[in-house]
Amino acid sequence: MTAYLVLAVVVFLIFVVVGLRFGSPAVISPIKYFFMDMTGYLQKGLSGPPRWGKNFWRSYVTLQEVELENKALRKEINQLQKEIGRYREALIANVRYRMLLEIKEDVGGKVIAANVVGVDLAPWLATITVDKGRKDGIKPGMVAMSGSGVVGQTLETSLYFSKILLLSDYNSAIAALIQRNRARGIIKGAGSGLCRLAYVEKLVDVEVGDRIITSGTDGISPKGLLIGKVSSVTQGPISNLFQNITVTPAVDLKRIEEVVVLVKTQPFVESR
Repeated sequence: MTAYLVLAVVVFLIFVVVGLRFGSPAVISPIKYFFMDMTGYLQKGLSGPPRWGKNFWRSYVTLQEVELENKALRKEINQLQKEIGRYREALIANVRYRMLLEIKEDVGGKVIAANVVGVDLAPWLATITVDKGRKDGIKPGMVAMSGSGVVGQTLETSLYFSKILLLSDYNSAIAALIQRNRARGIIKGAGSGLCRLAYVEKLVDVEVGDRIITSGTDGISPKGLLIGKVSSVTQGPISNLFQNITVTPAVDLKRIEEVVVLVKTQPFVESR
């Protein structure tokens, strides 16, 4: 079988050669064009891979350039976001400092601005530590304010730092009054960032939203400083002589960053 196949191929090649050498155009043309097509496809196949490889390399280089540009853009965006964050913090700090300056103008007298460097907000304890102490003129028992209201009073002082007892601490107590009707009471800590106005008799008219201010009768603070607003009122048991009044401080005690300490050279006592 193989011998016949080889013989057929040889005869075919002899026929092709003889036809190309002595044959008529009618015989030569189809054979010529057949070999031209075969040669063309072969040449195309041989020349195709270099062009494909060239296009592939060009696409790869382009992708690498795009990736580099994306990295540069991402880096620039990150830098811009950091700058925006810094500007935003500076703006927020500027607003806080303006509020502290307003406190100084409203209160009068000497005040000391300090930054909060430590926080202890356990359910039964609420204190913060600030970066000013005895060398700056701070002593125990001085009122600390932030934003628009009282936050507490200095409890302990070292040479360079002071601990402030916040209004919400169970050990805190400041003389206060209801601004609307001048009824007096004592602001005590209730934990969880809240206070209660104690010793207000049941006959006293107390409404949710009433502003609570310092009374100035305890020698701790001057009169008229904002403490907070009444957030709930209940009468309690009949045997209880006083109302249960919850007060929400004017300042979010869990988000204090700076304070102003009111320096007193003598006790604040309301004139009689």
